[in-house]
Amino acid sequence: MIRALLTNENRVREVLGISDNLAGEYLAPSLREAQDTALRLILGDALLDKVEGLVASEEIDLAENEAYKALLDDSPIFYVLAYTTGVGICQRVTFKVANAGVVKTPDEKVEVAAQPDMAKTQAFYQSKADSYTFALDRWLLDKAATLPELTASECGRVRSHLRSAASCGVFLGGARGKIIRNW
Repeated sequence: MIRALLTNENRVREVLGISDNLAGEYLAPSLREAQDTALRLILGDALLDKVEGLVASEEIDLAENEAYKALLDDSPIFYVLAYTTGVGICQRVTFKVANAGVVKTPDEKVEVAAQPDMAKTQAFYQSKADSYTFALDRWLLDKAATLPELTASECGRVRSHLRSAASCGVFLGGARGKIIRNW
């Protein structure tokens, strides 16, 4: 199957407000990872594969693919990708793996942020990504009838995200051992 990124590095730079000189060798893997992991968990394999295929084949703008084009243009999908990419970038640009091992490479007159500061930046990006994920889940459920890849099973999975969409180490899904009906 043909794979394609659903956005580009410059749009991510613009939303995150990160430096134009940030090397693509750090940004591109973070963007790919955000799309392959976070977005795949939200959209499911079938829908993500369909949209990637349409983008790669440049058929996304055809009239019969209007619902998929709306997913890219009208939903918060881009912000989920951008902020999830931001979470991954922090670690990649601060520490690099080289022949000498894991190294920090501060430039002249540049001070590398301490680990707690980097963690705060990652938490900020993650909270933004969580917020937009919640909005994307709601958008998907509203438009499920126009996207055949969103089966009843997939919609059930998306609904479960709405009950516990935050990224943290604490269980936020409600009382344990309780079954919530008619959500």
